[in-house]
Amino acid sequence: MTIDAAGLDLLFREARTHNKFTEEPITDETLHELYELLKNGPTSANSSPARFLFVRTKEAKERLAPALSSAIWPKRWRPR
Repeated sequence: MTIDAAGLDLLFREARTHNKFTEEPITDETLHELYELLKNGPTSANSSPARFLFVRTKEAKERLAPALSSAIWPKRWRPR
């Protein structure tokens, strides 16, 4: 299997990490599709399955906050 130039651009040459988020809610359908894509993907050293947690409510984010790195909380994980 080979990847054409457009695929390489999409995956590697023009890929960007997003670090800003909108207030627009994500549908259950989109979350299920995302999970189906990610669930069998590679992990660090392929040593264990990935674990995903989809958190939506302000209360749930606040409960999770103590477990997060202090570097993550102020920038990306603001309870709303």
